[in-house]
Amino acid sequence: MTNRSGAVFRSVVVGLSIVAVFADCLWPRTREAPPPRWDARLAPLRIEGDTGIVDTIAFGVLHRAFLVRQGPWAVHVLDIDRDACWSPVAVKGAAGAAGRSTTSSLVASLALTGVTVAGGVNADFFLFDPPGVPQGAHVSAGTVVTGPAARPVFAVDDNGRPWMGMMTVTGVAVSARDSIPVVSWNRIATTGLAWFDAGYGSAVDTLTGSVRVVMSGLRGVVQAVDTALVPTRIPSSGGVLVLGPRAPAQVRERFILAARARGRFDAQVRLLPIHPREAVGGFPVLVRDSLEVAGLDSAGSATFAPVRHPRTIVGVASGGRRLLLITVDGRQPGYSAGTTLRESAHLALSLGATEAINLDGGGSTAMVVARPGSPTGFVVVNKPSDAQGERAVGNALAIVCR
Repeated sequence: MTNRSGAVFRSVVVGLSIVAVFADCLWPRTREAPPPRWDARLAPLRIEGDTGIVDTIAFGVLHRAFLVRQGPWAVHVLDIDRDACWSPVAVKGAAGAAGRSTTSSLVASLALTGVTVAGGVNADFFLFDPPGVPQGAHVSAGTVVTGPAARPVFAVDDNGRPWMGMMTVTGVAVSARDSIPVVSWNRIATTGLAWFDAGYGSAVDTLTGSVRVVMSGLRGVVQAVDTALVPTRIPSSGGVLVLGPRAPAQVRERFILAARARGRFDAQVRLLPIHPREAVGGFPVLVRDSLEVAGLDSAGSATFAPVRHPRTIVGVASGGRRLLLITVDGRQPGYSAGTTLRESAHLALSLGATEAINLDGGGSTAMVVARPGSPTGFVVVNKPSDAQGERAVGNALAIVCR
């Protein structure tokens, strides 16, 4: 790419290479969007000619919006060139795993820290009790807030390279008389042993039948053995080993004896196959190696995969150089119906993604872009389906310039 003096540079967007001339690459100028090249497996799609727009959000970040009549689908795409300094960041609204905020609030709060933020989308599915705890992994600046579950993640490594797949926890807790595998990190393992540290928050949630051993550190002194039906505080510089309520009785007995036999445990825990710099969970993977993943019609419940809903998708294109954040509005008859998982995969492929994963959708689906002059500096560009507008969510995936 050349400099900002009005030079011509090439930008690959929405599955179609175009040459764009920008007088100033910093902030938006609206122009008509050419229709994207659709996958041959889809029936012919008609694009509303007067609704296709392209906004230059920042150098290397384009926002595209278009309406597919056949759905109808109202689609928004943030097309990000990683070579132009941009990276995804996992954002929580408060310290620890719990808590909910709107996507626009999460993105705006990140901008208040002094980093340049182009926009973002809602991220993982989340729990309502405890409120806002992501159902999958959430890693921010290398800190594990919630560890992986039996769901895939979208992540970036220390070099900013994107990665999608299953992540697991491996570890062990060693005492003077025993060693017990650690199988979870900042997430309860109902049948095994989990490690909780301050990344999760200030306390481990109450769980009937669990055994909690409070430690001064990963290799520290045992401070307490707790089975009470109240939350257990997590030491700011230590952690808590939590044995789930359905762990085998002999493991439970061994764990309690080991904790009481000597005043320390040596705990080790790590993520496999990588420890990401940033990560959010999703479900399911839609596209792998430029192919639709098998089984999309039956993923999750009968009302999830084959039913049209608002969707939020992350795609990787151009050998990992480009990221695509995609939202499809839904549940709004006459405007946008939403997509099934299979239609979501087709859409991601048609936009040029070689890998793609589905994030939380429904009323959670939201896309936020930087807009100088707006009250917070950011605006929601899609139309969330909840009657009250934008929903408070568990976390977001923002795009920042590093």
